Amino acid sequence: MRAGTSLVAVLMAVLASIACPTTAHALDADITSDTAAQFYEMRSPTGETVISRRRLTTTLGASVYDLLNRPTDPRAPQLSFRIRLRYDADYGASPEETNVSNFGRLVPGFQRGPVDLMYGYVEGRRFLDGWLGFRVGRQYVVDALGWWSFDGGLVKVTSPYYLAAEVYGGLEQRGGMPLSLPRFERDGVWRGDRAGYAPAEWASFQPNVIAPAYGIAIESTGFTWLHGRFTYRRVENTGTSNVSPFLNGFRNPVIYDGTRLSQERFGYAMDASLAKVGGVKAGFSYDMYLTKFATVFASVDAYVSKRVTVSTDYDFYVPTFDADSIWNFFLAMPMNDLSLRANWDATDKLSVAGGFRGRFFGQQTGPENTTFPSSPNGLPQANQYPSSGVDPMGGGNLSARYRWGEGVIGARGAGDFASTGDRIGGDVYAERILETRYVMQGRAGVWGWDDKLRPGRDAVSVQYVLGAGYKLFPRSLALAEFEHDINRLAGQRFRVMLWLTLAVAK
Repeated sequence: MRAGTSLVAVLMAVLASIACPTTAHALDADITSDTAAQFYEMRSPTGETVISRRRLTTTLGASVYDLLNRPTDPRAPQLSFRIRLRYDADYGASPEETNVSNFGRLVPGFQRGPVDLMYGYVEGRRFLDGWLGFRVGRQYVVDALGWWSFDGGLVKVTSPYYLAAEVYGGLEQRGGMPLSLPRFERDGVWRGDRAGYAPAEWASFQPNVIAPAYGIAIESTGFTWLHGRFTYRRVENTGTSNVSPFLNGFRNPVIYDGTRLSQERFGYAMDASLAKVGGVKAGFSYDMYLTKFATVFASVDAYVSKRVTVSTDYDFYVPTFDADSIWNFFLAMPMNDLSLRANWDATDKLSVAGGFRGRFFGQQTGPENTTFPSSPNGLPQANQYPSSGVDPMGGGNLSARYRWGEGVIGARGAGDFASTGDRIGGDVYAERILETRYVMQGRAGVWGWDDKLRPGRDAVSVQYVLGAGYKLFPRSLALAEFEHDINRLAGQRFRVMLWLTLAVAK
């Protein structure tokens, strides 16, 4: 809890310094906070508590606008500041999980109460007669390559000729660094702070050091019905890397040291829409290290009438990893997802939605063929790898929702079917706000699954959730939820969650 208090104090000090410039003028500020407390446990069928957790997650964000004097010209330059921090603590975790000397329960890299800076940057817009924009600090980039975060600077040049160019560079946000988490790294390498570890202890848990990165992007601008963006990004690994993760205790790990590639990718995405007709989205990302497409996607929406929309989607995905990862040695099976969905607003209060989906993915269907000799360069021949078949699966869903006043009631059902197993079920939910302040919520469902690879794991799960809350202000809510899940495999699961959302604007 002390870490959460410090988080608030740091943010308030930053806001105070920004909100008190040498020349006083009107500022627009917005402060938001979200807090969630979770108390849950998982029991075995015999009643023994297997997992017990007590978690507290709180975020605190602020935005300050008009740091420059606001002139009457709406095209004048703008300067703003935005920041958001998060404190995510697990008080129910065992002390042994962070004790380096305890190999039985230790979880390398685990922190009981980490504080991370989600973003914090100064942003300028419309400088140099509207040509120049910039951001400095920790920031997000969202494009065809996915979500990504770095510490550094970004410069954007917007021309009056429907084209903009962007250049950015800095250090990739990585776990084990101050105020950082690993969610934006490429998968496949286990990194973190190795302080207190002997060189041979947990050799697969590799030290985390800075990762220089840079990228460029070109996108369209000024069109109301069309947008396209091409982007390129490269990230470098530095420091040491263990290249012998499977140790037998007789040799020290082999270490590689030097600057090397982490990821190098490019991609493109576009979306277009016409009122009363429909919209189209499409894009791809290409991994230059693996020399293959990582993702391809396309979506088409047709506005059949004012109340009916029909859509189809296609997604192609292949797992890709950091260039240091051993997983690059193994075969990666692609997935192809195709879906057809529709939405019908039957009335102003009632809406119905449904769809069908299918997935086709490759899987190993035979043992590796080792009877073929290697090629002259010493690498295995292509026909030495195992054959790959196509295993299809399909499913569908149907949902309905009815709104009246400050209440809503709905139901949904879904099913997935494949040669290896099935899952089917549904739930109903309702929410009602009484006297504009009191919030009542409820949900109940029944879901069953059939695992044909492990017949003994078939089960039916029943769950219900009850919630009650109070709206403190128009954008602020206190809410409590109780959840109870029951099935024969996990026994009884209980979870209590407390939510507090606050938002203040000035």
